[in-house]
Amino acid sequence: MNKFVNSYVVFDTETTGLKDQTDHIIEIGALKYINDELVEEFDVLINPMEDIPEIITNITGITNEMVAKEKNIEEVLPLFMEFIGELPVICHNAPFDIGFINASLKRCDMEIMKNETIDTVALAREYIPETYNYKLETLKKYFRLSYGSHRSVDDCKTTNFVYQECKKRALETVF
Repeated sequence: MNKFVNSYVVFDTETTGLKDQTDHIIEIGALKYINDELVEEFDVLINPMEDIPEIITNITGITNEMVAKEKNIEEVLPLFMEFIGELPVICHNAPFDIGFINASLKRCDMEIMKNETIDTVALAREYIPETYNYKLETLKKYFRLSYGSHRSVDDCKTTNFVYQECKKRALETVF
């Protein structure tokens, strides 16, 4: 795995719960960077075809009414996979997001994601050791970022900031 790349897609999911085998994706957000420049955004609410638990609505602000007329996962996944193409993907706590995408792909009889994956949790542990934990919210507060939380595109913006900060610190240690 290449630890740092210049062209990539940062993505995040919001879900109905924590278990990729039984819970469902309700939002996918992604930001595409080519040579470290933002070139395209993907932000889609998804109808999970079941009620969103109240606790999830309280965390994300995503309601049943918001997703009622949205596309289902079978319609969104091909668009998302086309968006990311062959680019490496970057996530904060990648096993969670990749797990949900792959479980959804399997349920839709589609091939699982094989993109190179970079996890900013692992990078933050290595390059931002001064924080007391590596949750995205903690890192956002530490860097005094004004992005929102628990919505996919905002979390992507924070994740990209963390990625770029780790990349900068890695380069500083080289020179």
